[in-house]
Amino acid sequence: MFQSAARGMYLLAAVTLSLFALLFIGLSAVTVAEGVASFDGAALTSAMLDGVGMIVLAIAVFEIAKYLYEEEIVRERELRRADEARRTLTKFLTTIIIAASLEGLVLVFEARTSEISAMVYPTMLLGVVTLLVVGLGTFQWLARKAESIHVDPQASDDDEAEEDKRTGGA
Repeated sequence: MFQSAARGMYLLAAVTLSLFALLFIGLSAVTVAEGVASFDGAALTSAMLDGVGMIVLAIAVFEIAKYLYEEEIVRERELRRADEARRTLTKFLTTIIIAASLEGLVLVFEARTSEISAMVYPTMLLGVVTLLVVGLGTFQWLARKAESIHVDPQASDDDEAEEDKRTGGA
């Protein structure tokens, strides 16, 4: 019963996030249309940058929804192998890194038209993105080392059987 409830919650979250992503895209289109209607170059530029930011956010939100659907509903199993966990986490973090990078670039372009103090946040965001890339690289390096460690298949099967006994075979 708990498993069904959990899958239902993941499905609800994935659908809700997908709808939010669509709303962000729609809002982006409205924002750009308002910029075009203003017949002002500066307003249009600002609206387009806002639109790009919202589309980037929509992509990130949709990727999270897709991740929830694929990993928690369709596959409905734990990531037991190191290579499987590495691939899944790498894909997820790469999406976050791309979204944050694009947002940082959009903020840099927005800040260039204002005073220099407006560059602090975009610079910090891009610095954090750099740390995420370094962290992801370190994770991949360590995960590859873990993948190269030989695990006795019989011991692994015994561990799974023991886990199934404790959880009631669910």
